[in-house]
Formats: sequence, structure tokens, C-alpha cells
Amino acid sequence: MNVRELFSNISGTYDLLNRVLSFGADQRWRKQGVSLLPHGAGVRVLDLACGTLDMSLQYLRQGEGEVYAADFALPMLLTGRMKASPTLDPRLHLVCTDGTRLPFPSRFFDAVMCAWGVRNFSNLPGGLKEIRRILKPNGSVLILEFFRPAKTFSKIFSKTYGRHVIPRLGKWLSKDGGAYDYLHRSVQGFYSLEEYQGVLKDSGFDIQIAKDLTGGISSLVLANLNGMSE
Repeated sequence: MNVRELFSNISGTYDLLNRVLSFGADQRWRKQGVSLLPHGAGVRVLDLACGTLDMSLQYLRQGEGEVYAADFALPMLLTGRMKASPTLDPRLHLVCTDGTRLPFPSRFFDAVMCAWGVRNFSNLPGGLKEIRRILKPNGSVLILEFFRPAKTFSKIFSKTYGRHVIPRLGKWLSKDGGAYDYLHRSVQGFYSLEEYQGVLKDSGFDIQIAKDLTGGISSLVLANLNGMSE
């Protein structure tokens, strides 16, 4: 399956589907995550796999700092670009690129955030290596993700709503059922929250926060680049 094409095809209805399928909780999750990141004049943050810029715009509204929004699906970036206001434009930079080959200098960013995007990396170790390269020492990485369910409520939710309702609603609203079939399959084939913490630790990050959101439907991980990492 061509994941870039899949996301490009649903760019026009992506925001609507996020709101409907999460009952609006996705906005609350983003706001909570962004509040944990550094803000201030001169702070540079990378929004990796940024989609239609919801995470980028949430960050910019909360305080000072610049955001570089990167995604491999150009239609997603263009759809998001239409939502940015003129007052935020000078602090927002759009880059169409693959997450495993980022066009930025080493130690360029104070923080990296990635909302529901790491599951889509074709090469997860390569993506983490790039994040490590472009982060400043002790820089932060914030991950919001649908990890493989490990608790009773999230397992039931995934087997019912995730497996049956989301693909049907997704197909009805976006006219592309394949994208939301893929969502369920990718979650089931991904790491659990506990397993992913181990992956981050092995890649040179120190876990600061790791917690489930809304009963484990989604999860949040905040980690800092270990100062001893290369």
C-alpha cells in the first residue's frame, strides 16, 4: 500500500474525520501535548508528519516560537496551509519531505512533535535516528499515538469501534474506505505504549512522561534526548 497516496487522497476530509471519529477529543489531546513543549523567542520546533497542521497551529497559538511543519504528502500541507492566519504565517514553515531524510542541519531543533504519525514510518529506526540528529542536546520529543491496545477498555474499543465503526464512517465521509481500514491494521501491528518506551530508550531518549489518554484510546509520550547521545 502506498501510504503517501492514501493520505493525499483523504486530505480534504481529514480534519472532519478526526473530529467525528474521536468525538472531538483529538483537539484536547493536541492542546495537552503542546503545553508540555518549550515556548519562547528563538525556539524552533519540528512538527513531523504534520498532516493538515493542527498540531503546528495549536503550538503557535499557545506562545512564542517557530514551527517547521513537515509531511511527505503535499496535499495535506496545502490543505493545512489554508487554515493559517496571517499573524501566524511568519513563524510557520512548510516542508514536504520524508521523515527518514530530513533536510535540516544537525542540532537545529529544540523539540520535535509527531501526532499519530510514527506508525506510518516505513523505517522507524531511521526516523528516530533523524530525530536524534536534528535535536539539540537534551531536546524534547513529543509523541501522540494510537499504540497497540494493552488495557481492557482500549482493547474493547479497538475491536468494536476501531475495527467496525471507524472504517465505515471513514468510507462514508471520505469516499476512501482503504485509509481507515489501514488505520485499524496499523494500530494492531504497532508497538504497545510500554514497548515503544523501550524503543525510545534504546534510541538514546529518557522518558519524562508516558500515559494513556481517554482510557488508552490514544497515548502521550514525552522524552528528552539523552545528553550522552551522539
